[in-house]
Amino acid sequence: MTEVNSQESSQEPRKTTGNPWLFVPSLFFLEGIPYFIVSTVSVTMFKRLGISNAEIGLWTSLITWPWIIKMLWGPLVESFSTKRRWILGTQILATVAILIVSQTITMQNFLTPTLIILTIVAFLSATHDIAADGFYLLALSQEDQAYFVGIRGTAYRLANVFCNGGLIYLAGTFEAVPGAVVSEAWRNILVIAAAVYLLFVILGSFAMPKPRKDADKKASFPFKEAFAEYFSQAKLHIVLGFILLYRFGESMVSKMSNPFLIDTIEKGGLGMTTSEVGFITGVVGVVALTLGGIIGGMVISRYGIKRSLWPMVLAMNVPNLMYIWAAMTQPGKVWVSLIVGCDQFGYGFGFAAYMVYLMFITQDSKYPTAHYAISTGLMAFGAMGAGIASGYVQQYTGYIGFFIATLVFATPGILLLPFLPLEKEDLHIAPVDVD
Repeated sequence: MTEVNSQESSQEPRKTTGNPWLFVPSLFFLEGIPYFIVSTVSVTMFKRLGISNAEIGLWTSLITWPWIIKMLWGPLVESFSTKRRWILGTQILATVAILIVSQTITMQNFLTPTLIILTIVAFLSATHDIAADGFYLLALSQEDQAYFVGIRGTAYRLANVFCNGGLIYLAGTFEAVPGAVVSEAWRNILVIAAAVYLLFVILGSFAMPKPRKDADKKASFPFKEAFAEYFSQAKLHIVLGFILLYRFGESMVSKMSNPFLIDTIEKGGLGMTTSEVGFITGVVGVVALTLGGIIGGMVISRYGIKRSLWPMVLAMNVPNLMYIWAAMTQPGKVWVSLIVGCDQFGYGFGFAAYMVYLMFITQDSKYPTAHYAISTGLMAFGAMGAGIASGYVQQYTGYIGFFIATLVFATPGILLLPFLPLEKEDLHIAPVDVD
């Protein structure tokens, strides 16, 4: 079977096509909006529509499955049509799907049809991710790929601010109008989201270049060899355990943090309005998350992954103690903003180490791109499992017990740290014999 250029060496463009200052920000802003609508905005929306925490945790986790297994249809995107057409096609269909969701949530039995359409949005978004990442490599020179990585990251975070800050804040404003119906308020929010998304699709379509190499057909990808090599690496059980468990506690917190802020004092929550939640999580939280990621990258660059991993994993999980205190004392908005800010900063700081480690274990691989995709898929699978468990744990234990439980669930991932292969010589990959 012909190898596809995992290292992308044969696909590297000779020069940048188009104006990357126009198409890179719009492309990755559009990449973020469907993801955040499905994974995070839906949590707050379902909470305000009266869905229980257990169901919220279960269903908003299960509908993220396309991002877990997107690598399985990556070859289709590689071998059929152009990445530019895939991008525009998935964007247009995602616009329609978001509009359909805006209508399903006003139905009497809204949950099932809404979940089905949100799953379609997730599938379209995951496919868009594959095409967008590939287009980025084809349209930009190697030097510009490195230069614009910060720009694409910033655009993606702006999508986070728009969704978890702007949309949720605006939903709270609509809910506060006298005589307002909650479902209609959220319907209007999703219509606005679809309109903004479509506007950027139109603008982005004019900005996107047509790289010559985007028309090239790719050879078939050696799936068996790539998977066999990945699962032949040294200390596989430790590496897989770490990938699956590192974010488990944090993923539980992230799924139930907004319901905790919204639930009434009588239910153990903090009784905040939708708008307050939108500002605290979508503005304060995202700014702190961004700073944590930037500083985390600087720390790793200076001290290396081996020296950075322990303090970073602690930074990701120690803020859970603050949530325990908040659940016990139910403090005011200033303290809540501080807690959410510290939590998101710690997450950004700790997640940097996690992603660098996933890159680290691929460095001697024959198929680094495929292996990184497998690792991130396993990461998403672990996060999905944590999200599914989160709502049931919270309903069974209450919020105080829940946040204590997140520390317990984070412990196995922490205990694996001393056994991780953290030296290059530890990354031995056994010879692979595949028919």
